[in-house]
Amino acid sequence: MLNLQDVERDLDNLHRTQAILDRVVSEAEADGVFLVDNDGFLVAEAGEIENDRVALAALIAASFGATAEVARILGEAAFNKLTHQGENTSLFVIKAGERHILIVVFGSETNLGLVKLYAEQASDALGEFLDAPEESKKEGEEESGEEGEQGEGMFPAWLDGNEDKE
Repeated sequence: MLNLQDVERDLDNLHRTQAILDRVVSEAEADGVFLVDNDGFLVAEAGEIENDRVALAALIAASFGATAEVARILGEAAFNKLTHQGENTSLFVIKAGERHILIVVFGSETNLGLVKLYAEQASDALGEFLDAPEESKKEGEEESGEEGEQGEGMFPAWLDGNEDKE
């Protein structure tokens, strides 16, 4: 049976995800950002990329999966971040929680350090609410007594604009 609270929570997660992706594009000066699941399905996107985004999502997820196997062979727990640098276009790929991958597409004029900074912050923020078990989501709503409301701490400080910019 369709539960209105589940729909509202999913819609809230969609809005939060989109706001985070939009912020990464803006602050990191990226061409585009994709959130894909581990199977390569495009979940959300921001920015303007002319290429076949669905194919990119699937191929990058497969590449990320192959890299996980390389890490295992080398005795590493995981390689959670990848950078692909081209002459004109580059990618920064980072795990976002247990079930998602964040892909940032940027040009040669964009600072890789800036991309990494905002992608890592976005990855942490996305992982916190996208991987939360259903029960803990419901418990958190009951404890706060404010189901569906956007309160303080919903977004990290860099997304809320609560941190001082230098």
